[in-house]
Amino acid sequence: MDDRWEYWWVSYDSRVQPAEVEFVGGIPVSFRFIGMGGNVTATSAELIERLPAPPVPVIRPSAPQPTAAQPQRRGSWLWFIGILLLILVAQCSGPLFDLIK
Repeated sequence: MDDRWEYWWVSYDSRVQPAEVEFVGGIPVSFRFIGMGGNVTATSAELIERLPAPPVPVIRPSAPQPTAAQPQRRGSWLWFIGILLLILVAQCSGPLFDLIK
């Protein structure tokens, strides 16, 4: 059977209030006034008009971020040697160009 909760305007004891209505197989079974506790049988109430779906939070909680992984160590020596080579070229480029001329 299809069990679901919907929001409706409900007339109960000569009052009209919004309520959560429980449907089982498309038939209203019970309702609970919004902001109040306890369920009331649906035979003692009259459904007036369906309310729109409840608002959805604007900021949804993000998925949990994975824990910080170990930094990738592969290739770190290559970077180190490359940076040293660049420093060496930058330091010696003046005298090298002087020798070429």
